[in-house]
Parts: sequence; C-alpha cells; structure tokens
Amino acid sequence: MSDPRRTARCLIELKIISLEGLWLRYWGNGGSASAFDFDAFQYGIREPPPYELAVLAWVMEDLEADSPH
Repeated sequence: MSDPRRTARCLIELKIISLEGLWLRYWGNGGSASAFDFDAFQYGIREPPPYELAVLAWVMEDLEADSPH
C-alpha cells in the first residue's frame, strides 16, 4: 500500500468508518497524532511523519482483515 491515506479517505467517504473511529484505531495501534492533526494528515493539509503513515497502514490492514470478503 503506497499511501494509506487514500484508502482511509475512501472508507470515510463510503461511511464504512468515521474519522473518529479511524483515529481511535490509529491511536490504539501506537499513533501519536492528535485527532486534529490526524484529520489534517488525512486530507493533505499537513504531511505526516513516516512512522504515522506506517501506523495508518497497519490500521488499514486490520480493517481489511476484519471485513467480510
């Protein structure tokens, strides 16, 4: 997955998960950005550090594993 923010934005737009729900999963996986910064990262207002993108990628993998195929 090259940039997990694109996938995250799609899931939010499709109402599969809320931004708050996504942030809670991100935070639970070790992310350190505040909810405000996380929102800014998702929409390209601020560029996240590489580690924060890695955490978001883990969340996207977890969501994919949890979804019925």
